[in-house]
Amino acid sequence: MKKITFERNELYEKVWEKPVSHLTDELEISSHKLYKACEELDIPTPSAGYWAKLRHDKEVTKPELPESDKESFTLTIREESRMQKEQTKPTKQISVSKRLTQPHPLIKQARKNIDKTSLNRYNRVRGGTPLDLSVGPDNVERSLRILDALLKEIEEQGYNLTTKRKNKSYWMLIGNGQDEVYFQLREKGNRTEVSDDQRWPEYEYTPIGELQLALFRETYDRTGKVLSDTKSKKLEDRLGEFFIKLEQVMEQVKKRRLEREEYHRKQRKKREIKEAAKERRNEEKQRRNKLKKRATTFTKSQYIYDFIAEIEKQQTKLDLTREEELKFKAWIMWATNHADRLNPVKQTVNEILK
Repeated sequence: MKKITFERNELYEKVWEKPVSHLTDELEISSHKLYKACEELDIPTPSAGYWAKLRHDKEVTKPELPESDKESFTLTIREESRMQKEQTKPTKQISVSKRLTQPHPLIKQARKNIDKTSLNRYNRVRGGTPLDLSVGPDNVERSLRILDALLKEIEEQGYNLTTKRKNKSYWMLIGNGQDEVYFQLREKGNRTEVSDDQRWPEYEYTPIGELQLALFRETYDRTGKVLSDTKSKKLEDRLGEFFIKLEQVMEQVKKRRLEREEYHRKQRKKREIKEAAKERRNEEKQRRNKLKKRATTFTKSQYIYDFIAEIEKQQTKLDLTREEELKFKAWIMWATNHADRLNPVKQTVNEILK
């Protein structure tokens, strides 16, 4: 058993910031319990269609938080394993229309692009862009009706729905703001070899009427989750299961993203350590070079000081006129100034004491 305490103002902001389907994963509770907390705290929640309108830039209204004497509510829940949650989680019944009366914009566009008279090498219809639709001509209308219900529900649950072209193919993506999952609707088929050439065999592909919804982590991934027609249930009656599988694949994508981020974080850390070590080596090299250079100039200055001293010594032995003494004095002053400029001792002492 565990307890979660909800602060009224904070929960109000959360339920109007993102869909309940996203909050339940974040808070690790069921939507039923989340709505119960909102009801206990007298918090209004978004109506059906609110998030879809918001994404399409339509006008929406966020009601004010009414006055209440309750500031918080504590919810007691029984902890379950992830497997138990997946097994007991109810699936929402998603209704598929018998006719496309008000199709989703992507369905409307795909319907115009489909050419039932032109088939590809897999005997599926051409067109259907920008959707990833691969079915035989007999299942076009049924597939569009299934996708129409699914796309609307995807947006209703607060997911982002996009399509993009990659490697000359169109792909459908479902996103939650951080991660994306690819999905497609396809018709299962049989492959029959029609040539005797063992090295370069030719095949004929025949759709068999069984529709499948597949979810992939990446466009090149073929090990994703698949939902299909069965003997007891049509795909239309299983669309609620699609979102359970979607959450599972989305969790896999999130896990891989976090692993990549951690890997790149460690790589950045390694580079930073390596660059810092290189910078320290460069600084040490520069200090040594500076030391050698100053030692060289110090030696030169000492030679000059010794030379000046010897000149002064020789001067004392000479019987000089006043004018000659001034000439010696001027030269000694010039030579001493030059030796002082070369002498790095004072500069080095000042740097050490900084």
